[in-house]
Amino acid sequence: MNKEILNKAKSILAQRALQAESAAQQSKEKAMQEAEFKSLYQDYVGALIDFSKGKTTNPAALQKKCDAWLKEHGFAPIIPQYSCPKCQDSGYVDGQMCDCLKREITKILISQSGFKNLQCFEDAKFDMFDNPKQIKLLYSKMQEWCNQAHPTKTLIFLSGDTGVGKTHLTECMANALIQKSKVVNFTSAFSMNQDFIRAYTGFDSERREQTLQKYLDCQYLFIDDLGTELKQKGITVNLLYLLLQERKLRSLCTVITSNLDIKELRDFYDERIASRILDKDTSICIRLDGKDLRIKSV
Repeated sequence: MNKEILNKAKSILAQRALQAESAAQQSKEKAMQEAEFKSLYQDYVGALIDFSKGKTTNPAALQKKCDAWLKEHGFAPIIPQYSCPKCQDSGYVDGQMCDCLKREITKILISQSGFKNLQCFEDAKFDMFDNPKQIKLLYSKMQEWCNQAHPTKTLIFLSGDTGVGKTHLTECMANALIQKSKVVNFTSAFSMNQDFIRAYTGFDSERREQTLQKYLDCQYLFIDDLGTELKQKGITVNLLYLLLQERKLRSLCTVITSNLDIKELRDFYDERIASRILDKDTSICIRLDGKDLRIKSV
């Protein structure tokens, strides 16, 4: 995982934990100034100590009394109210990344790429298309793909002219995956290529690694408008192929939109990239235009 992004996401959770713990501590200090609550709380602490020694005293009942007193007298809870009860805003559960940390990473990735308000399947409208029934079927198939735990087809290539709905569909897909707590990076080909050029025309090897990891470590990578970027000799084609090949080897999912058809794809890049995108075993290729829709695996 890109260290900078991971540390930023963890810092957000740590700040939330600090705020929750600080609010709880402040409430406790105020409540302890009340003799009635102080007595209840001391009884509760004593019950906890007895329970730890194997005695039958049940602290749960006394904890409920403390909570009820706090609520009745208008005090906030004295136990930290973490935004994520599963990991208590630590970001990890049993050594595994918690869903809340994945969501923060995704927010950062998408924010950095400039996509902040993704569309969703529930709000999709089809009456503006020439072929609403076919488009609705396509949306349904892509929603099914998003629901698969381990898709056998790990690359989806959506091609078609501007305005046929490619970006809208992929935004819906990305949003659906985010709701499932997947780590998603939604970027434009131009933005990604600029990252590659900045990183690989300098001399900072760590920056190069971090830049590539940003696009390698996400579970789902969405690349919008492939073929609109300005190619940099020795960088654009080579790094795109490296990225696609490595994601294939790791069984990570990639979704690409482009105005280019298959022939134009080969001409703009090279046979290596075309073959990787059009791999029959792992890819689904979909061609959209204003009056026709063809869905096929190639």
